[in-house]
Amino acid sequence: MPRMGPPSSSKQEPTMFMSFRNPQWPANFINRDNVLDYFCNQGNVFYEMNSCNQQIKMQNITNRSVDECLRNMQGIQYVLWYSQPPLYIVCKQRRNNATNVSPIAYYYVINGSVHQAPDMHTLVQSRLLGALEPLRNAFGEVTNYSRYNTAKGYYWEFKNKPSMKKKEEEKKEEDERKLEERSTNFQKTRTLMLLNQLFTEMPADEALEKIDVEEEEDPKPEEAPSTTSAGEPKFAEPAARATTK
Repeated sequence: MPRMGPPSSSKQEPTMFMSFRNPQWPANFINRDNVLDYFCNQGNVFYEMNSCNQQIKMQNITNRSVDECLRNMQGIQYVLWYSQPPLYIVCKQRRNNATNVSPIAYYYVINGSVHQAPDMHTLVQSRLLGALEPLRNAFGEVTNYSRYNTAKGYYWEFKNKPSMKKKEEEKKEEDERKLEERSTNFQKTRTLMLLNQLFTEMPADEALEKIDVEEEEDPKPEEAPSTTSAGEPKFAEPAARATTK
């Protein structure tokens, strides 16, 4: 809905954090000749409908340029202040006469988006708040360690710092936790299963046995097979007794 109220009503709107974008206009179609037409849109929150630019559009003046028409009018005007595609800066000013103008606000158009440039008061206030907030937190933290004694006066009492041993233990636990997180439960189970399978196929006692192979030049004669079986024990034959005559 177009805003038909007085100019003072638009000043009450928090336009610093607003933006405008017309999806019907491609961003690469905007240039310095039509950027004011893009800006002077009824849906633009930064555009006032009672400005001199709107009067020129309603009167459909085509025989003169917009700058020439604005120069001969008094009131709120929007002019192109700076142009470097894709950045365009539009100045909102109040023209008092043909040679006297008072700037009110600046807006920048970049890639089809219109934003309001911050004024000096808002910029300084933002920077100061950004610098004072950490200082306030620091002073609030310092007051927690400040103590007062009638004998000593003011002194500092800091909390006990953790010992080096405790820090090393915490670091070790953290490193071990990181190592555990590298492998999943499936990977652990699969690895144990493969290791058990390898131990079953290649027992450790067989791997430790040594087989000595002796190679001789003259082979030994084959011995006759013994009549006794391998499982039967061998006993020494008794000696022959002497006979008496």
